[in-house]
Amino acid sequence: QEGLANFDGQILLLGAEVGAERLRPGDALPVVLRWQALRGIQEDYTVTVQLIGPDGRLYGQVDSWPVQGTRPTSGWSPGEEITDPYQVVLSPDAPPGGYRVIVGWYLLATMERLPVVDAEGHPVADHVVVGEVEVVGPR
Repeated sequence: QEGLANFDGQILLLGAEVGAERLRPGDALPVVLRWQALRGIQEDYTVTVQLIGPDGRLYGQVDSWPVQGTRPTSGWSPGEEITDPYQVVLSPDAPPGGYRVIVGWYLLATMERLPVVDAEGHPVADHVVVGEVEVVGPR
């Protein structure tokens, strides 16, 4: 299967666009994700998009059902492609340095993450890195 990551044989991340290479603390980072349903999905999973700083700490996060909550995964048809935009605000106290933009899925009721699986279906991670940005000093 083509794509950046396969989440538990249910959802394929086809592509990700990170809308900036450099940010200042307090800026919003546009992130557009493209998903494909690999089969019918019974549950409504939540997407998490996070900005992880050079110290490994979280400095920005958006959690939502896809497309600002309007396209829950239980309504996706197998093979359907979904374009899913986010604006992730970087914390005002974010230190300068290199940041990773990571994406994952979880079930809100249990907080259990969907694993990223390899070609054989073996879990390899609970998120995927979709980009990197450089944070420069405050304004």
